[in-house]
Amino acid sequence: MKAPVIAISGHPGGGKTTLTKALAMRLGVPALHYDDFETMTSRPPADVRSWIERGSDYDEIELDRLAGELVRLAGAGERPKLVLFDTLLGRAHRQTGELIDVLIWIDTPADVALARKIGEAAARAAPNESAEFLGWLRAYLDHYQGFISGTYDVQRKRVRPGADIILDGRLGQRELTEQALSAILARL
Repeated sequence: MKAPVIAISGHPGGGKTTLTKALAMRLGVPALHYDDFETMTSRPPADVRSWIERGSDYDEIELDRLAGELVRLAGAGERPKLVLFDTLLGRAHRQTGELIDVLIWIDTPADVALARKIGEAAARAAPNESAEFLGWLRAYLDHYQGFISGTYDVQRKRVRPGADIILDGRLGQRELTEQALSAILARL
């Protein structure tokens, strides 16, 4: 018998990673993060646009290593009580989706998620990197208007309907963590 996999999905900047880390710390369980395995964002923007124009098939995203690590953690000898999985794709990616036992969707409005994403990037920029940050910001906002915002719509239509639990992403971190914890414990 494997440990249940609890996946947390939502828009970039929606709070997935922060919630996953808070829950992992609170529960003392392992967590995997999609961002540590994905390669889509390292592709040139033209390739990403082409993928979107072809229909944004999530199964084209190569995640063999991530799926293998999920299987390994959930079935490891000294099994954890559960495994947390921070992912943009929820159950919409066949290979990793079939490993999810409970899916949480953090329902964060796109404008709030965008503001958080920009805020996170600004916080990481060193004081002497203001010119580089402004260049990144211009490029990101251009891409956001050009195609990134459309991927949020696709994600919401494909991933949110498969969620077992939907949380309000506008909540503060403490309240969001408490609600997620209560919902997870009720499911298990």
